[in-house]
Amino acid sequence: MLKPKRNETDPQASFYNKFARIFGLLMTLVYVALGLFIMFAGDSLQLSVGKEFRYMLGGILILYGVVRFIRVYQSNTRNKNNRYEE
Repeated sequence: MLKPKRNETDPQASFYNKFARIFGLLMTLVYVALGLFIMFAGDSLQLSVGKEFRYMLGGILILYGVVRFIRVYQSNTRNKNNRYEE
C-alpha cells in the first residue's frame, strides 16, 4: 500500500503515525472479538447458517486479526529502528 512520506519532526506526521498505530491495533481487537462472537454467540443470534460455517468464519476472522497484529507490530518496530539509525 502506498503511504505518503512524512517528516518525523513534523507534529502532524507524528499524530498520523500514532493514529495509524492505534487504529491498526484497535482493528485487530475488533476482528478477533468478532470472530469469537460469531463462533460462540451464534446460537443466541439465531443465524440460519450451520455450526461448521460459523466456526469457519470465526476462525478466519481470528486468523485475519492475528495477521493484522503481526503486520502492525512489524511496522512499528521497523519505524522505531529506522528512527534510531538516522
